[in-house]
Amino acid sequence: MSRFDFTHPPFDSLTSAEQGTLEAAADIVFYGDEELIMGPGAPVDTLFVLSKGIVREMAGDEVIAVYHERDTFDARALVAGHTAHRFVVHEEALVYTLPRATLLALTEQNARFGAFFYASVSQKFGALAEQTGNRELQTLLTARVRDVGVKKPLFLDGEDSVLDAARLMKQHKAKSILVRHGRRVGIFTTSDFRDVIIDGMPTDSALGTLCRFDLICSDIDDYLFNALLTMTQKNIQRVVVTEAGIPMGVLEQVDLLSYFSNHSHLIAQRLEQADSLDELADIAAQITRLVEILAGHGVKAVQLGRLVQTLNARLFERSWRLLAPPELVANSCLLVMGSEGRGEQILKTDQDNALILRDGYQSPELERVCQAFSDALARFGYPPCPGRIMVCNADWRLSESAMRDRLYHWVYLPENDALLNLAIFVDAEAVAGDHALLERCHDYLGRLLRDDDSFYHRFARAIEQFDTPLGLFAQLLTQEKDGKAMLDLKKGGIFPIVHGARSLALEYGLKEGNTFDRLARLAESGRLDKELAGDVAESLSFLLNLRLSQGLATLAEGRPAGNLICPAQLSTMERDLLKEALGVVKRFKAMLRHHFKLGSF
Repeated sequence: MSRFDFTHPPFDSLTSAEQGTLEAAADIVFYGDEELIMGPGAPVDTLFVLSKGIVREMAGDEVIAVYHERDTFDARALVAGHTAHRFVVHEEALVYTLPRATLLALTEQNARFGAFFYASVSQKFGALAEQTGNRELQTLLTARVRDVGVKKPLFLDGEDSVLDAARLMKQHKAKSILVRHGRRVGIFTTSDFRDVIIDGMPTDSALGTLCRFDLICSDIDDYLFNALLTMTQKNIQRVVVTEAGIPMGVLEQVDLLSYFSNHSHLIAQRLEQADSLDELADIAAQITRLVEILAGHGVKAVQLGRLVQTLNARLFERSWRLLAPPELVANSCLLVMGSEGRGEQILKTDQDNALILRDGYQSPELERVCQAFSDALARFGYPPCPGRIMVCNADWRLSESAMRDRLYHWVYLPENDALLNLAIFVDAEAVAGDHALLERCHDYLGRLLRDDDSFYHRFARAIEQFDTPLGLFAQLLTQEKDGKAMLDLKKGGIFPIVHGARSLALEYGLKEGNTFDRLARLAESGRLDKELAGDVAESLSFLLNLRLSQGLATLAEGRPAGNLICPAQLSTMERDLLKEALGVVKRFKAMLRHHFKLGSF
């Protein structure tokens, strides 16, 4: 067994032979409290990997960083050959020392390992994204039958006929039904229809004489893999799902395989078939579970955001159609805004939605329906917006002409949160009703802003609202909360990227709503340096991934997901990449200051 832990970045990217080379060259050294490991002026010919204890990095009397078990230091100094900082033992430390010559030789033959030391920002983020290991297999093997979201069973009585079964199955697009016959429960499937036809049996034959009562079942809390194994062993296409011995539904082989290969397709199919808010509430929970599974597979936040946006749009549209009369649906446009509209909201967060009504249309049920919709979303796990940016608020359900008036005032007569509201609206996406109502409002906004440079200066200034939490010597700037040093990813990194890209897109009249699409379009059109655009996009992807992983961890602990992270709990590579990402944010903000002449206003 290896004495060195090769399971964490960047060492997990080494081959077996490369691991042997590194381990043969490694040594292990003990340092006592307050002992100096490395200081300014001395040549750096070693990379240190902390096996036990705590080490602090110092610039003068200021603590720059703190290193714990598995952390490495100092890769930058190793490449440069020197460091300007002191590395001092805070608690007795056992440290692996890895020779510079051996490491540099490995970086030349292993590109992913070398990315840790040399790569550009984009390459480093890309290398991190590839490190998914076997998490996909592990996640799928631990999924349970309940995670599939088993359909509610269809029941008929034993006295009902084959024709009754055919009608019910056609109505619900089902391939099987359960049959109650006395105290027994049987199953009748599409395969049984084949036998009925071959045997020439009449369509009024009673189901109780045809169905099979030797049910093959799977408990709802059993592992999904066991259900698949049962179907494979017995050469069957479905199992009856039970809870405490009571039939709860039927798990079809096609649904099970769909879960393993394409979870989102199964959820989308259920959304199309749902006919009650109870079903939609269950599906909304499955969307969160889907995020957990795909994130465990290594799917990046940018792809997850687009997928969740699509599923949420179907969820919201289906909810709206269940609650609103057809006439209201046809004469309005339901829209989502902010991160949900951009397709960058992965975990459930505050509602941001609105309704545009066709001019002249009125509905006596409008207020009731809108309140019911907001209540339904809250039930699904989307909490009410603290600023009441929801359809249940009359200020956010307006006729088309009233919305145009609102846009005019936000642009030319801004008061209070006018620019914030405008920013949220700029990212709006239609999810139900007449999409043309929103399109015309967006076109009207574009005409309002034509050749109005002063507006773009005012609009872009929001990037200065929060400081980037990166100080001198690439020190992460944190704030104390609940006894921990925390950092706000949204304020410090995500928001300035999102709003900066939004400001540029608005200025140049781009139709793209997603930040990554905006950055790509800006680069393609020559409006933004391609290298900077790539670094900004990769930085945003990393920040969103980091927020997602932290959010899933807090949800698992029963706490709501948020934007705060504790840098001390990150790995060395994650902290280094966080510093790189925030450095890119600073570069992007500097470019925006110059472009929009923010220092002049």
